[in-house]
Amino acid sequence: MRVPRVDASARHRCSAEGVRFAAVVAALCAASALGPAQDRTDSGAIRQVILDANRALQSGNAPLFLALFDRRAMPGFARFREQLTALTAQRRIASSVESAPPEGGPDEWIVRVNWLLELTPKLDPGPIERRHETLVLGMRRTGGRWKIVRIEPSDFFASAGRVSP
Repeated sequence: MRVPRVDASARHRCSAEGVRFAAVVAALCAASALGPAQDRTDSGAIRQVILDANRALQSGNAPLFLALFDRRAMPGFARFREQLTALTAQRRIASSVESAPPEGGPDEWIVRVNWLLELTPKLDPGPIERRHETLVLGMRRTGGRWKIVRIEPSDFFASAGRVSP
């Protein structure tokens, strides 16, 4: 059987075109694979922020809880900080969260969090106040970390029951 000869310049052109084609296909595959993987990474990091917020509340650590917020980007942060600081000063907090998968991306995500608080007065043992609501959190990457930039309703964390905005 006779093998046809191909001149060297044709072989070089095919090889260069083949390499370019392979590079484009590889880049497209990597981009499509990276997108969902990055979404999973962001989703996990966002859920971790919510769990950290839950733990900070349970330990009564207002500064740690508030550090998870972007105070410059969040409307009404000063009022929110006052309410939360008063809550942690006056009440023992049992907290439980369950979050839905984040929506949006890649720069900003929205997360619905089913949040349950059980509040007991610190000084005067009294009745337990239970609060249960689905909160909407806006999350944005700031300085390489995910931060909460919006929380609705923000008065969920008010010290003396629910307050109207």
